[in-house]
Amino acid sequence: MKTAQVLLFWATSLVLMTGCGGGSGSGDSDEIIISGRMNSSGTYSYFQERVLGKNLDYSTNISDQASSKAVVEFVASTPNAIGYSGMGAATDEVRMLPVSDGGDAVEPTLENAVANTYPLARPLYLYTLGEPEGALKHYIEWIMSAEGQKIVLEAGYIPLAEDKMVTPTGSPGTDLVEIQVAGSDTMSEVAGLWSEAYNKLHNNVRISVSGGGSGTGIASLIDGSIGIANASREMKEEERQQASDSNQGKQVIEFIVGQDALAVYVHKDNPLPSISIADLKEIYGEDGSITRWSQVAGWPKAEDGE
Repeated sequence: MKTAQVLLFWATSLVLMTGCGGGSGSGDSDEIIISGRMNSSGTYSYFQERVLGKNLDYSTNISDQASSKAVVEFVASTPNAIGYSGMGAATDEVRMLPVSDGGDAVEPTLENAVANTYPLARPLYLYTLGEPEGALKHYIEWIMSAEGQKIVLEAGYIPLAEDKMVTPTGSPGTDLVEIQVAGSDTMSEVAGLWSEAYNKLHNNVRISVSGGGSGTGIASLIDGSIGIANASREMKEEERQQASDSNQGKQVIEFIVGQDALAVYVHKDNPLPSISIADLKEIYGEDGSITRWSQVAGWPKAEDGE
């Protein structure tokens, strides 16, 4: 290996070992510090199903984070860390890795997600109990309209295709209406933007938005305490049945309101060029075989004899 290449390799290792100025993390530059979401999160469920498979549990060595933002902040302050979160949570202190699934690695961009070439893209859902009516119906239709979908794009998510957009019918009326929305932390920002924009158009409709994770929102929908559950995962069949049993046979109604591309985050100074679904499984899965960065395909290695 040429002198300049050797210096670059060891400089990279030193950066990871020292924490880029004192960040948290292991003193072992090669150890992977795993970060992820809590089990109430739809992101947690989606990543488990898409990367690990339905029958494999997560590693017990994961640092669980309460929100998408928290995952990115953890990775930004922990040079050895890896994490997964929505693309909209990215900052200048982290890198989003290209991801491969049996072929070439694909950059995590909105364009690639729309083209269905990026392997970690998922729908974003709204759920109601029974067919929505009145102001609730108008609000959901407005979210799915060109105006509501413009906000989806501006928030860093993937809007519906034009042929999936709808034109709101009727009006929300003039009576004071309160709509409670809860669920996915991934969707909290865009849900807040929808609420603010819609209230400016119809100030008699007051919409309150809270997070807590997809599971929390779905549980609140089941017990009838909210009108809309935001979810970044599909509602399970047993949850749908529980909702019907608890609410006089009302059926759960599902609305897809956009897409989110899930990114794999590493520290901004991490030199790994890309990562595969197979390696992610071995990092995040229970009894996975990859615990060190030097085991990941593509990790730069010093060559002997040069």
